[in-house]
Amino acid sequence: MIMTPTQDQTCRVIQTGMLIEQNVEARYLRVGRAFTYGPIRRLFEEFAAEVRDHARILSRHLRDRDGGKQLVTQSGRRRRPRAAEGPAILNPPALYQAFDEAFRAAERAIVFHRRAIEQVDDRYLKKFLQVLSADHSFHLDILGHLLADIRDRPMHLTPGRKLAPVEVPWVAAMFEGVVPPWRREAEVEGETPGRWFINYV
Repeated sequence: MIMTPTQDQTCRVIQTGMLIEQNVEARYLRVGRAFTYGPIRRLFEEFAAEVRDHARILSRHLRDRDGGKQLVTQSGRRRRPRAAEGPAILNPPALYQAFDEAFRAAERAIVFHRRAIEQVDDRYLKKFLQVLSADHSFHLDILGHLLADIRDRPMHLTPGRKLAPVEVPWVAAMFEGVVPPWRREAEVEGETPGRWFINYV
């Protein structure tokens, strides 16, 4: 079946979106695996899992389009989460660099998804792209505060070559449903989010 120019463009947008989501996932995993503090590791793993789901849903959107099944097969699918490649994160400067790379990947995802909304021909896909942009913005809000909180804290390498100690109590509290201070202020100002953290989907 021959695709129309609009259909072909939508398929290219979806394929690119899948690659962008996979890149964000890999960079989140790389940063998270540098820590010994369990809640921070879990935070990055949860965010990476959400982004991995983004790519899977985009894959389904592609498969449902005319000629999309073949494109999904050509794109391939990773069966196991993989961290981004790079030198070992053995000191704070290397950690901050990895953070920056993760931030930039998520920011590129936001820009791409916002622009892609005007380039696709499916209203459900448009809505999903809006959701993706909002999810990445949420991740960046949390991770930005995390980076600010750990910067300049003393760290040392454990025998397992992980950075420690970096304990951030509010990260652990989030897994119990406790809203961080800056989010409480937003709620008071009338910007209460309709969902919160890990179980918000």
